[in-house]
Amino acid sequence: MQKDKLLIVLIFVAVVGAAVAIQQFRPFRPADKPPDLAGGAPPVPPSPPLKPVKVGQLRGFSLQLQTSSSKRPYEQFVSEIAATGANTVNLVVSAYQENCESTSIFIDGRRSPPDNRIKSLIAHAHDEGLQVVLMPIVLLENPRAGEWRGKINPRRWDDWWEDYDAYVLHYARVAQAGGADVFVVGSELVSTEKDHATRWRGLIRRVRGIYKGHLSYSANWDHYRPVKWWDAVDIIGMTTYYDLTGGKPPTVERLMAAWRPLRKEILDWQRTIGRPILFTEVGWPNQVTCAEYPWDYTRSPGKPDPSAQANCFEAFFRTWIEEEAVAGFLVWEWRNHPTQAIGPKADTGYSPCGKPALEVIKRHYQAPERGSTPATAPASTPAAASAPTTSRSD
Repeated sequence: MQKDKLLIVLIFVAVVGAAVAIQQFRPFRPADKPPDLAGGAPPVPPSPPLKPVKVGQLRGFSLQLQTSSSKRPYEQFVSEIAATGANTVNLVVSAYQENCESTSIFIDGRRSPPDNRIKSLIAHAHDEGLQVVLMPIVLLENPRAGEWRGKINPRRWDDWWEDYDAYVLHYARVAQAGGADVFVVGSELVSTEKDHATRWRGLIRRVRGIYKGHLSYSANWDHYRPVKWWDAVDIIGMTTYYDLTGGKPPTVERLMAAWRPLRKEILDWQRTIGRPILFTEVGWPNQVTCAEYPWDYTRSPGKPDPSAQANCFEAFFRTWIEEEAVAGFLVWEWRNHPTQAIGPKADTGYSPCGKPALEVIKRHYQAPERGSTPATAPASTPAAASAPTTSRSD
């Protein structure tokens, strides 16, 4: 009996040894091939969007909805946007938290239109021939020095996410009921993007259970790479607040030269993600420093420079409007108060209304979309020749 046991053990050892030898010396199959140490691992093809994007190029303006008053003529502003030749309006709603350490997010009923008003605005925009983006953002009620929503760091993240989830899901229901075409799940929440990917994926999954349109997220211009969950949305959203001049005069030629390497960098990265880009905030304040500090409308409010603002839009659209990887543009922002100053010297904010910048935007928005065949050739060359060539913190 012991001899039989010994024989079984010897046979088992021999079989295992043979299997190890075969594994050790067999040729590599493609799946077993080690990474090329010189070139890195073979690239993994990006997954397609969960909801394939088949919308035309979105060409629009953002309209902040900042009061619940029924007297604020938001419908008029939407109609003004449609009259520019735009095909999209981005309705921006806000929730508030006290400062970056706060754990509570709240919708202020005095500053947020009722849900039915928002649904009515979406219907009005559709009647005007506009597609609608709905974008909830977070604003700080009493920010301390240097604070903005990109630096949110609440005392208790679980409490913050509970409120944020409820906020976004609420407006996802509004977007679905109203028929919005695109819903943005967040904007510039830099401090949450890298280490809270699981939270974001869970929230986006719940949003998809409610809202059936296209989803996007708006990343800050300098922080789109750290977002590792772009595959969960359909459209890459990003802002455009780059320093393009380093303080030098913002001529169209200098601005376009600055955009060239940025364009290559963005598009090289975009191809690895497999999602079209929506520029969610295309904006430069009407200030002499707009090309160097486009994110800071408090930099030089006493020094308007409408030509510089117009040049920034001209160079941007010449760089990007024909790019097939771009789903569209949302200019930041349209006027949102009937008595708001909009003159070139009186208003140093972002709104292009009443300024040379608006004529630049209208010309590009009214040009035929890429791939279309206009009845007559677009007047791009003469218009470009007449374009001006001289020289946001929330």
